[in-house]
Amino acid sequence: MDDFQSGELCAYYRLCRYLGIFCIDYNPTKKRFLLRRSLVCYAVHFALQAYLVGCMAVMVIFWGNSFKRELTQTGNHFDRLVMVTALGILVIQNAWLIWLQAPHLRIVRQIEFYRRKHLADVRLLLPKRLLWLIIFTNLVYMANFLKSCVFEWLTDHSRLFVVTTLGFPLRYLVTSFTMGTYFCMVHILRLVLSWNQSQITAIIEQSGDIKKSSANLLRLRACLELHDRVVLLCNDEISLVYGFIAWLSWLFASLDVTGVIYLTMVIQTKKSLCLNLVADIVWLSPTLMTCAASFMSNSVGIQANKTAKILAKVPRTGTGLDRMIEKFLLKNLRQQPILTAYGFFALDKSTLFKLFTAIFTYMVILVQFKEMEITTKTTNKF
Repeated sequence: MDDFQSGELCAYYRLCRYLGIFCIDYNPTKKRFLLRRSLVCYAVHFALQAYLVGCMAVMVIFWGNSFKRELTQTGNHFDRLVMVTALGILVIQNAWLIWLQAPHLRIVRQIEFYRRKHLADVRLLLPKRLLWLIIFTNLVYMANFLKSCVFEWLTDHSRLFVVTTLGFPLRYLVTSFTMGTYFCMVHILRLVLSWNQSQITAIIEQSGDIKKSSANLLRLRACLELHDRVVLLCNDEISLVYGFIAWLSWLFASLDVTGVIYLTMVIQTKKSLCLNLVADIVWLSPTLMTCAASFMSNSVGIQANKTAKILAKVPRTGTGLDRMIEKFLLKNLRQQPILTAYGFFALDKSTLFKLFTAIFTYMVILVQFKEMEITTKTTNKF
C-alpha cells in the first residue's frame, strides 16, 4: 500500500464525505487528495440540510409543545432555544465547510505532505484512538438521548415532533467528526514544529564547526522557512476554514452547558448524585470535545513559541548565523495567537475563562427571570 494513502487522517476524510460534510478524498490513481464531487455526497448534504431546516420549522411552529411542568416558562423557552440554536448552527456549519472546500483541500494536502516528509518514521496513535473515542461517545450520546428524551420525555407527543428532536444528537455526530479532524490536523502540525525544533537544536550545536558553517546556514534557513509556513498555514488557512466553526461551537457550548446545569438544578429526580453526574457528562460531550480542541490549539501556540526561545539562547558567533537568528527574533518579537476563532478570540486556555463567564451570565439571567415568574404567580393568587 502506498505510504501516502495510509495517512492517519484518511479515515476522517472518508467518514466526513459519507456524512456529506465535505468531498475531499484520496485518489489512489493520481496518488493525491482531490475533491471527489460525487452525487451521493451532495445528496446526503442537501438531505441533511433540508431535514435540519424542517426540524427548526417544526420546533418554531409548535414552540409551546412538550414544555416540562417541572420547569418555569423561562426554563422551557431557554431549553427550546438551545435545541433550535443547535440545529441552526449545524446548518451554517455544513454550508460553511461545503463552500470552503478549495482552501480545505489545500490544508489537507499540505498537512499530509508534512506528515510524509518529516514524520514518516513517527507512528501517530492519537488519530486512531480519537476516532474510536468519537464513535464510542456518539453511541453513548445517542443511547442517552433515546432513553431520556424519546422514551421518557416525549412518550406522549406526536411522532413528528419526536423525529425533529433527533437533529440534536445528529449535531454532535457531525460536529464531533469535524472537530476530530481539526484536532488531528493540529496535532500533526505540533509534531512537525517539534521535529523542526530538534533540527534547529542540532544545527546550533554544530555552529562552532567552521567547515560546516555554510551548510548549517542553509539548513537553518530551511528550518526557519518551515516554521513560518506552518504558522502561516495555521493563521490563514486553518483559521479561515475551522475558526468560524470553532466560534460557533463555543457559542453553542455556552448555551448547552447553561441549559444542562439549569435543568439539573430545577428538575428533581430519584437518581443518585453519581448517576446525575454521569448523565451530565454525557450531555456535555460536545462541549468537552470543543474544550479538548482548544487545549490542542493552545499546545500548538506553545510549541511554536519554543522556536524563538531556542534561538534567543544561542550564543553569538560573529557569523551569518547571528544575522539570520536576529532577523527571525525581530519578526517574532510580538507573539500573536496562532489559531483563532475566526479572529474573534484566540483558541487557548483563556477561552475557558470566557466560556465560564458566559455560562455565569446566562445562569444569572435565568435565575432572575425564574424568580420574577414565581413572584408574579404568587402575586396573582392574591
